[in-house]
Amino acid sequence: MPPGHPAPVRVLVRGLEVMALLNCHGPLTTAAISQRLRLARTTVNRCLATLEAMGFAERLKTRRYALTLKAKTLSHGFDAAVERLEPVRAAMHAAALRMQWPMSLTRLRYPEMFVEDSSDRDSGLAVELFERGVSLPVLTTASGRSVLAFSSPRARETLIELLWPSRAPELYDLWPDRAALERELDATRERGFARAIRPLRLTEQGSIAVPVMLEGEPIGAVAVRFALSALSFDEARRRLLPILLDVALSRRA
Repeated sequence: MPPGHPAPVRVLVRGLEVMALLNCHGPLTTAAISQRLRLARTTVNRCLATLEAMGFAERLKTRRYALTLKAKTLSHGFDAAVERLEPVRAAMHAAALRMQWPMSLTRLRYPEMFVEDSSDRDSGLAVELFERGVSLPVLTTASGRSVLAFSSPRARETLIELLWPSRAPELYDLWPDRAALERELDATRERGFARAIRPLRLTEQGSIAVPVMLEGEPIGAVAVRFALSALSFDEARRRLLPILLDVALSRRA
């Protein structure tokens, strides 16, 4: 410490070290945290118990610990929408092993979808990491399309008015006019989920997403990404959609 600086509060230092480790490498077991930080297991357990009691960390079904959205919003300030999405985020991590493919929890922060959290680090099938802070286009992603489709007519019309002029060139053929987009959104509401395809180097990546609803409006979306060479959309609907719906509906529990 610099000369004349007060002595550090050791317990606070340890707690911040645990939070920093979980932020970069979590979810982790108590043993892994102890080994990486070279701290006694008893010290790690006390830090985790304190963080859990304050709502900054949670123990997953995998017996690993992860930071909550409450912890991850410390640098961004309080956000009521994030508070409402916390049960969904927890349910997403709890379902990660059952889902296997990577999931993401996003919400609209105009003009893009903002990734609040993902299960990418829990999945061995994630090609890239969609972690908190990543921004995604609304019209080209399943998450954005689900929010758009399930918004009230007035909100949807306003969003389309704002997003349509700056849409990505690859959407010109898919939706040559706004009527084509409206038909896609109608189909999305009818089947109950949105879908999108994204080209990767070796294959195409498919994604499906469902909205997280509050008082008739979507406050976010939960999506799962998968390789279309391994899973078709029909298979994803049968195998992955029920899990996705359980996660999205956990906000009401």
